[in-house]
Amino acid sequence: MAVTKTQQEVVLPKYQEDFLKDLLKSTTKITTDGMDVPEYRDYIADLSPEELEAFKMAEEGIGAYQPYLDKAEGFIDKGAEYTGMGADVLKGTGAEYDPSSYEKYMDPYMEDVVSATEKQLQKQKEMDRQKLAAGAGGAFGGSRPAIQDAMLQAEYADKGALLGAQMRSQGFQTAQTNAQTAFENAQRRAQNSAQIFQALGQGVTAIGGQMATLGGQQQQMMGQDVQTLLGIGGAKRAQDQAGLSADLKTFQAQQQQPYQELAFASDIFRGVPSTQSTMTSQYAPDPSLMSQISGLGMGMYGLSQSEGGLGSFFGFG
Repeated sequence: MAVTKTQQEVVLPKYQEDFLKDLLKSTTKITTDGMDVPEYRDYIADLSPEELEAFKMAEEGIGAYQPYLDKAEGFIDKGAEYTGMGADVLKGTGAEYDPSSYEKYMDPYMEDVVSATEKQLQKQKEMDRQKLAAGAGGAFGGSRPAIQDAMLQAEYADKGALLGAQMRSQGFQTAQTNAQTAFENAQRRAQNSAQIFQALGQGVTAIGGQMATLGGQQQQMMGQDVQTLLGIGGAKRAQDQAGLSADLKTFQAQQQQPYQELAFASDIFRGVPSTQSTMTSQYAPDPSLMSQISGLGMGMYGLSQSEGGLGSFFGFG
């Protein structure tokens, strides 16, 4: 029995065959050449000069306040020393007056003055005795002249003792007054010195506090300068980064363009709308070339297996 075997062959029109050949040729060339991969590090903006200066300033500013703190510590220690000296001086101002201290204020010529005064009294007594003797006619044989002389002797002895006692008492009172005055003056001088030391201690301590504050303010102002430089430098770097990012997108779009055109041609050949024909401002990576070729092959295979095959799709057969 004879077997009849029928073989159908789909023949594409020449323009479609040429189109498909060009499409496959372009696909082969693209896959052979490959896609350039950008060096992404080249598209990262460098730190701006202002940022570099800010980093340098920040590093150099670390501990810049320390000299001020060291000076402040020295002033504060000195202030405490002066305050302590004032307290020590003030301790002695509570002592009581010592009455026995008058001795060094006694007139060293007091006894000489008393002795000279006694000599004057002695001369006066001799003159009075002579007057008594002249009044009695120079006769001392009786008891009356003797009594008068004894009375005169006693009178001058009392005068000498009284005058010596008065002079010594006056000297003592003067010495006591001078001693007490000197003591009070010394106490006042000590109190004034203590107040001066305390005021000096407070002043020096205040200078130390101002030095510490100055160090902190310097550090704070330096930090503000650093932040200002970082802000300016960051804005400049952001602008540079925006330009580099735009360059990277342009490069990536240029790399994707052949694949997008190939996909568009593939979609035209298959008779379906191109998924890449819509214009958009947002970049999205295309499907890989292998998936596009695979899709093209599967589409052609599906058409060949359908009723009428490729010929029915292109209007013949």
